[in-house]
Amino acid sequence: MENLDIVHIPILKNEIINYFDTTEKNLFLDCTAGEGGHTYEILNHFPFSKLFLLDRDPDLLDRAKRRNIENIDRILPYNINFSDFSSEKLSENNIKGIDGILLDFGISMYHIKKSKRGFTFSGNEELDMRLSPDSKKTASDVLNYSKEDDLFRIFYDLGEENWSKKIANAVVNHRRKNPFRTNRDIAELVEQVIPRKFWPPKVHPAFRIFQALRIEVNDELSHIEKGLNNLIPLLNIGGIICCISFHSLEDRIVKNIFKKHKEEKVVEILTKKPILPSDEEILINSASRSAKLRVAKKI
Repeated sequence: MENLDIVHIPILKNEIINYFDTTEKNLFLDCTAGEGGHTYEILNHFPFSKLFLLDRDPDLLDRAKRRNIENIDRILPYNINFSDFSSEKLSENNIKGIDGILLDFGISMYHIKKSKRGFTFSGNEELDMRLSPDSKKTASDVLNYSKEDDLFRIFYDLGEENWSKKIANAVVNHRRKNPFRTNRDIAELVEQVIPRKFWPPKVHPAFRIFQALRIEVNDELSHIEKGLNNLIPLLNIGGIICCISFHSLEDRIVKNIFKKHKEEKVVEILTKKPILPSDEEILINSASRSAKLRVAKKI
């Protein structure tokens, strides 16, 4: 059996458990299974609960199930995007509502270290970046076939990259002779376009471009908006929804949708400002450094 021991620490787990502690604690929904870390914490902290476990990536759903094999009889797994989860799934299981919903919008360490789909800046991997095998386009498709203006929009809007115009132009010039095929093709091009003195500290200069490509390929932002609007009505009264974002685009969507549902008197927002990881957590788990947690309660 494949070794599951990728270093994986669920982000803001104590804060999430504390919010879920205020619910009925019977049924939870982990919308993004990942490595199964949050599921493990929830099932062990609430020993009489059951949990819907979702992921659009069948490989990750399988890994999360195996990580939680001791509690597998309490898990209801679905290989779907969380934006497609609906009341029909509750009805199939004779369930009326959910007590706690968790959405963690970050990609898994498995994707970066093991998937071989081009999410990493190092090595030489096929430039794929699909989170689901059902996705129609790959990152290389985006780079090789998008118009220059569309590339600029993708890099600027989804990556918030200040060098978007020059990078988009360089991509178009590069692909005329050498189509983009691997992660190193685009990583090295960005390294050449952005002067070294403007490289961000502690991260690769192409990290915003990789973020933009991943979001574009997987249509992530529209799934967040659709998913939140579909999921909030599934909460029982008093139920809690927790959302972990990793950049401003995601966090803005969560903030605005929570605000809309508050104005409609559907939820109470429990976090006036997003909760950030402590210095201690960031020291232990550097992947948590950009995480923001927002929480709302169904009323």
